[in-house]
Amino acid sequence: MSKKKSFWPYGITLAILAVVVMGAGTIMVALKHPVQMDEAYMKKYQNVDNHINSLLKSQELFDKQYKIIINTNSFVIGKNSLDLDVVDRHTNRHADNISLKIKITRPDDDRYDIKPIAKDSSNGFKISDFDIDKRGRWDLIIEASNGKVEGYYKKEIDTK
Repeated sequence: MSKKKSFWPYGITLAILAVVVMGAGTIMVALKHPVQMDEAYMKKYQNVDNHINSLLKSQELFDKQYKIIINTNSFVIGKNSLDLDVVDRHTNRHADNISLKIKITRPDDDRYDIKPIAKDSSNGFKISDFDIDKRGRWDLIIEASNGKVEGYYKKEIDTK
């Protein structure tokens, strides 16, 4: 009589080996392509997650009192400038007591982040001489604060 051979041990061994190889492959791909952090509120996502209710309340109060006006819809490759204004909704005039943090970034890669300084004047804020060196989509992220409430604004801007 001949002995019957069972291929189950080989199949189970191959399945375990395949899972290990696929897990290692997933880790290698993840290390080569790291996740970029979304900083729509210009804070780490853990901080946003822990304080989202107060951020949304502050945003609501800010939107009732102020509006942000931006004068451009596109950037050019090379030197750029940007004019924007924070207007008091009650007086329809430039808000004097506002401080801004600005970030211009690519939505998919934070290596190209630009953090220009906004200079306040009586008729708005001027951001001058920042370089855009890559075509495509850019995000303009603004955090505006009057010391009591903060407002956040995000606008997508393309390059020409």
